[in-house]
This record gives sequence, C-alpha cells and structure tokens, in this order.
Amino acid sequence: MKLLKSKTRRFDDDGWTEIIHSELAIGTISLMIKLKIDNLKKFILVTQKGERQLQIQTRKFIKRYSKTDEQYKPEYYLYLNAIEYAILELNRLIEIYHHKFISHICDDFQIDLLKSPKFDFCKKELKGKGIYISKIEGYDSMQEVRKICNDLKHSYIKEYSLSKTLELNSFREFDRKILVDKVNKYFIEIPKYIKLLAKEINKKYPKIENKTITNLT
Repeated sequence: MKLLKSKTRRFDDDGWTEIIHSELAIGTISLMIKLKIDNLKKFILVTQKGERQLQIQTRKFIKRYSKTDEQYKPEYYLYLNAIEYAILELNRLIEIYHHKFISHICDDFQIDLLKSPKFDFCKKELKGKGIYISKIEGYDSMQEVRKICNDLKHSYIKEYSLSKTLELNSFREFDRKILVDKVNKYFIEIPKYIKLLAKEINKKYPKIENKTITNLT
C-alpha cells in the first residue's frame, strides 16, 4: 500500500497559507527514535534478567540433584539473541527514515508501508539532491549495522561472515558477546546519524509557503 502525499494548509490572522514544502520535524523525529531505543534497551534488560534467573535456578537444581555442578557453564542464548534482534531493529529504523526522507524531498516518490527502497537507491537519490550521507557523522556505524544485519539474515555460516564484517583474523575468534559492546555503540551512533541527516535535509530544502487566501476583513 502506498500513501499519496497530501498538501497542508494553515489558517492564521493573515488567512490561509498553503505549505508547498514543509521542514522535517527534528524534535518529533528525535522523540520517536528515543522511544524506540528505550524500548529496545528495556527488552534487552528484561531478557537478560529473566535468563539470569533461569540460570540461577538451573544451577541450584544441578547442585541439589547432580554431582557435576563444577562442569556447569551458563549460556545466555536468549540474551544474545535479544542483542541480535536489537541490531536488526536498528537497521529497520535506518531503512524507515531513509525512506521517509527521500519521500519528503522527492515529489514523485510515494511512501510504501510494506517495504523500503534499497540502500543504494536511497544513497543515489540523496546524492542527486546534493546530500552526501557518507560525510554525516555516524555513517560508518550505520554501514556496519547494515552489514551485520545482512550476515545475520542471509549467511549460512554466520560466524564466518560476521568475522569478516567485524574484521577479525579468524572466524574462530568470533564470539556473539562482541555484539553486546557493538549494540551499545549503535544505540548512540544511529540516532545521531538520523538526526544529523534530517538537519542536513532541512538546510538543503527549507520550508516553502504560499499565501493562497487573504483575510478580507
């Protein structure tokens, strides 16, 4: 389903004003991103606490009924899966805002609720409008998030592909706990990148208004 762009008007003491081109609402964008990031952090924290309690109970059970207590090493699969999920959601956030921003500055581009355009298309379209996203702070982290997501979703041997993305010497060096530190960095860098991109777009494409109907009184 595609959403058609609608024209907006404002009524004040001078009458009706048609907004030909509006500015991106940086405050609203920042708030929506913050809510998303906060929810992802809460999800990770709840998963971590829940799995820790499960491991404690498991260890108590083994200690009571088994003689192999010393051999027990807790594995936090759910927690690490939550980390991976958060990275996937950050990538989706990048896709959504690239989509919205292109729709904002391109008159012939409609928002599609079901999918986002490919990254190369987004980068090319923005470049054609004089916006070079590779120069925006946080771009490298954004690219890394994209590559990690591609590894998580499509690679048969994830450890091998992730080790290449993370520039490890060998896939045997890869430990999923590496992503824990990474996601904390991305929680800071990705919102910064999106907000700076929005500000750059507003500089290149400021608000344009047209007085359509004047007050006759």
